[in-house]
This record gives sequence, C-alpha cells and structure tokens, in this order.
Amino acid sequence: MKIQRIFNRPSWAFICIVLFLIQAVQTSSNPLYAESNGSVRNKSAASNQTEEISRDDIIFKARNPKARRIRPQAPALPDSRRERITPRGARPVQTGTVVSRPGHEMPGGTALAHASISGSGQTNGPRPVNRAAIKESLQEAIDNAYESLLRGKKYDARKYYSTALFLETSRERRNILRKHLDALNKELVFSPMPGPGSVVYKVKPGDNLTKISKKFHTTPGLIMKTNRKKDTLIRVDEPLKIITGQPSIVVDKSEFSLVLFLDGHYIKQYHIGTGKNNSTPEGAFVVGTRLKNPVWYSPEGVYAYGHPKNILGTRWLGFQNEPGIVGYGIHGTTKPETLGTEASNGCIRMRNEDVEELYNFVTANTKVTIKN
Repeated sequence: MKIQRIFNRPSWAFICIVLFLIQAVQTSSNPLYAESNGSVRNKSAASNQTEEISRDDIIFKARNPKARRIRPQAPALPDSRRERITPRGARPVQTGTVVSRPGHEMPGGTALAHASISGSGQTNGPRPVNRAAIKESLQEAIDNAYESLLRGKKYDARKYYSTALFLETSRERRNILRKHLDALNKELVFSPMPGPGSVVYKVKPGDNLTKISKKFHTTPGLIMKTNRKKDTLIRVDEPLKIITGQPSIVVDKSEFSLVLFLDGHYIKQYHIGTGKNNSTPEGAFVVGTRLKNPVWYSPEGVYAYGHPKNILGTRWLGFQNEPGIVGYGIHGTTKPETLGTEASNGCIRMRNEDVEELYNFVTANTKVTIKN
C-alpha cells in the first residue's frame, strides 16, 4: 500500500517539477560566454549586436565573470575647479599621446579620454598622473562597453569604447578597440539607421541635396553616403537621415594618423603622410576652403588637376591662413607609397579614397588639431 502511494501520479508530478527547477538553476548559473574557445553559447542574447562577440571581446571582459553594474559617470567639474587643476598660463603638458595647451581644448568629450598614462616623470600640472586611477577607468570603460553591447545599447557601447581607446596605451589592444568602434560606426553612422546625433528629414517640394545640406550645416556627399544613394535624385516625402553632429579632426604626426570625431565621438582613423623635416605645423587650425579636383599652386608653378606634376589628389581641405602659416591643408595624393613618412612640403597627405570620405564629413569652420 505504501509503495503504491509513493508511485502515484501526484508524487511523480511533484518530483518532475523539482528536477526541472534544479536543471533551470544549473543552466542559469553557466557563464554566457565560453572562455575556452570564445564562442557564444547563448546566441540569442547577442543577436542585437553588430557582430557576434569574439575572443577579442572576451579579452576585454572584467576578470570577475559576474556582470558589474554600470556606474553613473562623475559630474563635470565646475569651471572654477577646472581652473585650479590646470592653471591659466601653464606650460604645454604632455598627457600620454596628447599635448594640451592653455586656452586650447580638444574636441568635445575627448579631454578625459586623451589623458593617457604618462611616463615615469612628473607632469607640468600641480598633480602627477594617477596610473592606478587611469587603469581602473580604462577597465571600467571596457566593462561598460561590453555590458552595453549585451543589452543592445550600441550608442552607449560606442561612447565607452571611444573613451577606452584613448586611455589604452597598448597599440595591439587599441587596434582591437578600433575594430569594434569601426564595426559599430558602420551601422550607427555609415547607414540610414536613425539615432542620436541625427534626424530624419522628409523631402519637400523644391528640395535638393545642396539646399538640405545647407539647412543642416552638413554636405550633400554625407547625405548620399549615409542614405546609400548612388545619385543626387530625391523624391518628395522621401525620408533622409541627416547627421547633425559637429565634426572635428585630430592629427598625430608621431603616429601618422588622422582621427575624425563627431561631437567628440570617435568615427574613424586614417593613415597619413606629413611634411619633410617635421615641417607640418602644430596647433589648432580651422578649415577654410573645400575643393574637388584642386589646382596645385606649387613653388615651381601652377598645375591643373590631372597634370602629372599635380600631386594633390582628388580633394583639398585648406586651413585658414594665420601669420607665418599660409597654404597648409589636408589633401589626397598621387603618391600613396609616401604615406607613413615625412615627404610633403608641410601639408597632410591621405589616400584619395580616404580624403574623399573625410571630405563628406568636413564643413567650413571644422576644427583641426595637429600635435606631435
């Protein structure tokens, strides 16, 4: 009789429920990502990402496998506090990969990111760089980027990866971070998908790309690129993604690199060439002229576009002249083999396809910072 009671239907149902719950708890306690081979065990959790998380992402995970809660960012320091940290009139300060100068600011949102780990010496400010604090900030930015991706918050992930990129000092790990940023920007910027930093505009009767670009202080080329249009034809009520962010450029002569930012967010890095004998000027400049198929007014003569002696390539982004600094700018080249070297008369050289892409983003009055 007792045996029959044990094996009756209600008891079996109860046992099955208990076994199911135990199995569910064990499954939920398994890590989402297998560090042995870097594969994604739960692919549905990562389905909203730009691409499947790879072994490189695992490298940047927090050492603690448990997810860390994203901490709120510290509020910006008031102006009076900021002045005490960097006194007016202080000498230029080398902060890792960036030289900051009194009265000159880096593109918005990049000041903290550029404060890289310095050498063993004391900086020229009132405080030494706190290596431990920077390392902790770097790890926190990477953790937050990783967790933002898991939650499908790609714009947040881009912000954190951008911060981490300029805190990181390892060239290899910076290249990995750039890979993730490039993948995110391909979807968030170089596509018709709307989001922060852009608006959707419906074409009205009488509109054309030039008229629309002037209205939003952008370029017809950028509208075409982001909306993947092959020609300038538009139709009434056609929705167009318009990027509204402010572009800015930072050139690092020592690394032969040019980085494009939108509202302080990293967009893309390009390989460049600079002037012979360190002749490319350093400082803050402003784009004054934009030209397609430029004529070259060289020291030896004037050469039209297409002339064998015209080495400016397909685009010219000229800086506004300043006392003692005249005729400098960013341009393409007919000699791509010279990129990564000091070979020009002082201007910045780029591949033609790269300068054409940059040209689409850059408007008149775009700020350019050149450092070494």
